[in-house]
Amino acid sequence: MPRRLYNTLATYTHIVILCFCWYIISSFGSQVTKKILTLCPLPLFLGEFQFIYTALLAVIVCFIANKFPRFYSIFPEGTFPKYSNNFSNGDHQSSIITKPSKHVFKTVLPLGLFQFVGKFFGHKATSLVPVSTVASIKTLSPVFILLIQKAIGISTLQLSSGIFGSLASLIVGVWIIVGEDSNSKNSASKVRDFSLFGIVCAVISMFIFVFQNLYGKKVFTYRSDPTTILPKVHSTDSIKENSPFPNHTPVKETKYDKLTLMIYISTVGFLLSFGWFLLFELPIVLAYLSGDKTTVIKDIPWQLLLLNGTFHFMQAMITFHLLGELSTLTYSIANLMKRIAIISVSWIFTGRQITLNQIFGLLLNAFGLFLYERLTSNGKKLIHNK
Repeated sequence: MPRRLYNTLATYTHIVILCFCWYIISSFGSQVTKKILTLCPLPLFLGEFQFIYTALLAVIVCFIANKFPRFYSIFPEGTFPKYSNNFSNGDHQSSIITKPSKHVFKTVLPLGLFQFVGKFFGHKATSLVPVSTVASIKTLSPVFILLIQKAIGISTLQLSSGIFGSLASLIVGVWIIVGEDSNSKNSASKVRDFSLFGIVCAVISMFIFVFQNLYGKKVFTYRSDPTTILPKVHSTDSIKENSPFPNHTPVKETKYDKLTLMIYISTVGFLLSFGWFLLFELPIVLAYLSGDKTTVIKDIPWQLLLLNGTFHFMQAMITFHLLGELSTLTYSIANLMKRIAIISVSWIFTGRQITLNQIFGLLLNAFGLFLYERLTSNGKKLIHNK
């Protein structure tokens, strides 16, 4: 019994530490992104760097996983390709990464497009408004996911007064946070940190996030039955509903591992945004490098760009690990807590005085997200039990 208790405590401690690292990396990564865009307000340039750097790191990690089976075994099945030195049967590959094919690019093209557009508007919003504003607006995604699912008839979830209450709490919380952020002044310039265009960009980025999640469910769901540390439960996490884009889903049942998807989605995103970067931002970068001091670029912080790309990749790897360890509902709650952490750390980093209204808005936001996840989870279990 003591050994059993010890193993249980060790397991939960491992998850708590991993989630804590996830929150820290995500929060600091958001602040690094803000700093980069303050010094170099070129969203396409930052997006291009993230795409190419993420793909490079993914290839390096695949190489490590191929050479070191113990590292491979840390992550759940479906994270890496099935390498020959990790599988004794014939279902494996010898190459470090999955070879490109028409089917691969047909699978990742929509997600690469979502990544390109989402990154652009997300970075543009971050350059104009506080990180907390962008993060809080993104928490509205459950509202629009549910509305879209109902509009196109793919959701069987019964709307209850509790769900309406959770969504109302969520909306009011975001409204309070955005309003308080807009009224506060930048501690350095003493100017109101408000941009209507920045808020519009954040909203567009949130909608892209919604459609990406709805489409990406079938692509990212690796059809296996991994052993999870914490018990699985049924959930209606928004990204687990049926995809509303059946015509865009390849007919084949081939499922690619997450690192393969990361490499090719980043590659497609890079290629899709490259032309726009050449047209709009490359001349600005070249002018700055030639010594022109009149450009919008104050500095190109290469060290911060590398740090930002590393944080970005580490977040993805922790996410893959947690998805294999936690139930859908537990992961959803952990993910919403990450958003709350990003908002809270953003307020601390700005050096502004945190108001009671901001705290109240944050609590409403957290309560709405938590209640929504619980109610939709219970509703889904009732549907499955019928």
